Amino acid sequence: MNDKGINNLSIQTRVEELNDFALLYKKFGSLAFRVIQKSNFYSGFSIGMERIIKLLKEEKLNIKAFQQNPVEGVREFLHGYFTDRGGNMPDIWAEGNTVYLETKICKNCLTIEAEKQAEQCHEDVCAIYCRTFAKGIVSILEDFFPEIVINFYNVSSRRDSKDSDCREAFQVLSPKRIENPITGI
Repeated sequence: MNDKGINNLSIQTRVEELNDFALLYKKFGSLAFRVIQKSNFYSGFSIGMERIIKLLKEEKLNIKAFQQNPVEGVREFLHGYFTDRGGNMPDIWAEGNTVYLETKICKNCLTIEAEKQAEQCHEDVCAIYCRTFAKGIVSILEDFFPEIVINFYNVSSRRDSKDSDCREAFQVLSPKRIENPITGI
């Protein structure tokens, strides 16, 4: 697997990446954030593609089952990624058509620990680092399953306060999951 972004659990690698971000920001200002965001999105996208290939080779991706229940498919895909990666395991669950990924305050956040050692990090680094990586991972599913759309948004963040949990939501929209209000089907 790719050694970029939240996939890498080495504190030294994370500090180096944050220092690289700080250098880009120092030289390019706010323009750097757009570039960093794209880089982390595509790094996550690449990890998502590697995950799909791995599941196909192991014959563990049931395409028909995913199409029948894409919400559960997205939940399983994210859960499997974090299980395989190891380290800080977020809670992952589904409610209705939304999959949630939450890292509780009591669990170690490697990015926040790396920020303490990095030269200087912009406080929005989580949004452009961890979140865009996670968004990239699931975005591959939209390409292989064009009948779904995954709206990604942040619910809460440790940036809200030091006691906040980090919670992201992946709203899965699919014509198969939309009930007809008249027939209930």
